[in-house]
Amino acid sequence: MIDPKDVEHSRARDRERPQWRRLAAYCQGYLHLIVLTLALTVLVAGAEYGRAYLLKLLIDDVAIPQASLVNEAGVQDWLPDLALLDPVRTDPAEESRPAVSTLSQEDRRRISTHIENNLLAIFLLAALIAVALPGLGFIREYIAAYTLGRIRVDMSREACAKLLVLPLAYHHGKRRGAVFARVASDLSVAHGALGLIFGDILAAGIRVLVGVGFMLVLSWQLALFMAAGTPLIFGTIALFGKLIRRGARKRQIQVSEVTQRLLEILEGIKVIKVFNAEATEYAAYSRETVRLFKRSLRVTRNRVLARTSVEFMNQVMTLAGLGFGGYLLWREMWGITIGNLAAFMVMTSLVYRPLKKLAQGWVQIQDAMAGAERYFEVLDTPIDIRDAPDAVDVGPISDCIVARDLSFGYGPEPVLRNLDFHVRAGDVVAIVGRTGAGKTTLVNLLMRLYDPQQGSIEIDGNNLQKIRRASLVAQMAVVTQEPFLFDGSIRDNLLYGRPEATEDEMLMAARAAHVDQFVSELASGYDTQVGPSGGIRLSGGQRQRVTIGRAILKDPSILILDEATSSLDSKSEKFVQEAIDTLLSGNRTVFVIAHRLATVRRADQILVLENGAIAERGTHAQLMETGGLYQELVELQTGEPAAPAAP
Repeated sequence: MIDPKDVEHSRARDRERPQWRRLAAYCQGYLHLIVLTLALTVLVAGAEYGRAYLLKLLIDDVAIPQASLVNEAGVQDWLPDLALLDPVRTDPAEESRPAVSTLSQEDRRRISTHIENNLLAIFLLAALIAVALPGLGFIREYIAAYTLGRIRVDMSREACAKLLVLPLAYHHGKRRGAVFARVASDLSVAHGALGLIFGDILAAGIRVLVGVGFMLVLSWQLALFMAAGTPLIFGTIALFGKLIRRGARKRQIQVSEVTQRLLEILEGIKVIKVFNAEATEYAAYSRETVRLFKRSLRVTRNRVLARTSVEFMNQVMTLAGLGFGGYLLWREMWGITIGNLAAFMVMTSLVYRPLKKLAQGWVQIQDAMAGAERYFEVLDTPIDIRDAPDAVDVGPISDCIVARDLSFGYGPEPVLRNLDFHVRAGDVVAIVGRTGAGKTTLVNLLMRLYDPQQGSIEIDGNNLQKIRRASLVAQMAVVTQEPFLFDGSIRDNLLYGRPEATEDEMLMAARAAHVDQFVSELASGYDTQVGPSGGIRLSGGQRQRVTIGRAILKDPSILILDEATSSLDSKSEKFVQEAIDTLLSGNRTVFVIAHRLATVRRADQILVLENGAIAERGTHAQLMETGGLYQELVELQTGEPAAPAAP
């Protein structure tokens, strides 16, 4: 059982923290994996820039020494007659004279050996990088994907836990599409932001830092020159980030609208077809999707502008760095060599890729933060129904249930007004009244789905708000007008309220609810899948019998029947009513919201509600004698004047 207090307290400390820190808090249990991922990122980045650094070694320690040996040996060994290229040399004697080398044979062998050793070392390092880089990259990506996947599971669990403990008022006050969008779409976007932070952004940041380190080693002067344009890049990113975040929030709101419209179409598909309203619903859905397209396009436009601006500035900086480096090389300033400049420019292009990803990641985070805001709004929703610090556990009802001056309203207008009643343990209480009189609201208060705004309900002398809700609902079962089954087998649904029940107990409850009569005709028996959408593969009467069997198996001390037979045909109603009679025969306190006269006649007490107040109370016979609202309701149901009550 989820404890609302645990869920509430776990988020209360975080409400004032920045959203990125709240997202980062999900990583606390995976810090060792994150540190390992970052360490592997450093190794991968080092290997990537190491390959570029090998270019410097190849040029400065192999190519240039080899060129010096060639020049020392005499260019005539390598080129044709240079007289054609150099008309100044006209002395035949000078032309036939061999070039004189200033290096001894020993020096030449030593330099050649040095070049060979350098070339071998460069080859071995390149081979090591080529072998290690894919392996390191795979391990890094796998660990990162595993970590982010586990965090996604944690976020989904927390969102589900929060929705389960939020009061019924929250779910009634929110459109289903909006709630679904926040748990599905906004959660995905928020998780995407976390993936960007601990995936792309941190990895790109590490790659940039490692690359800058290599560039500083090659030429710190040139590196500082290239860094001069960095503030302009990040200023551009920050500017577009604000625009994107604002637009993304509007887009996520529109996602809720589109989701809500689609859910309404799916839920009302039968009505839509009957009224030939396919075109109308299609047009309405199309309008919402076009609005979503326009809002998404604005976000995309700003994202593309940000990326294009950063790319343009980066190209300008690269061009400036190449020109400045060429000038330094020409002037032989600051020790710039050909190898330094070549490796530096290659590293510049390598640094550009993670820098570009860093810019894109920041822009995407601003986009994702809109979803994170909406996700955290769900987690930050206060839980109005919670156990008091001194809450007590209760067992089966042994004395009575008492309501004192009970009042409640969903808005400014009260639904229930100053109700008082006393119900003895084991009594059957019928609650009747016109539609909207407050019958369902009363039993919702009894189940503590809401707390009264005035007055109290007591069970065996304990105020409902002082009873631990888990122990309260353990004593209750409810059978509603619209039977709802969970997607699974008939067996799973019978055991839903008491999963530890034995097979014999389950079969006994099924027989009592007449579930066995239709299960025997099914090929898979109790393992038959009821289907989604509340058990769509079973008929209404079959579903209702399963819900009654579920209640019988739980064996509650307080049973609530909320118009359990009103939507059934005569044949199904007969079976369901017999199952209800089995429930009523037990030693339990029963509250019945029903218009079926047979059930109401048997009630020990009938409460007649009118405009949220108890207009009449008594037994069937007593109320028929008074000739008031109850008698009027009986006549409306039967279609003929009620017979006078027996003396």
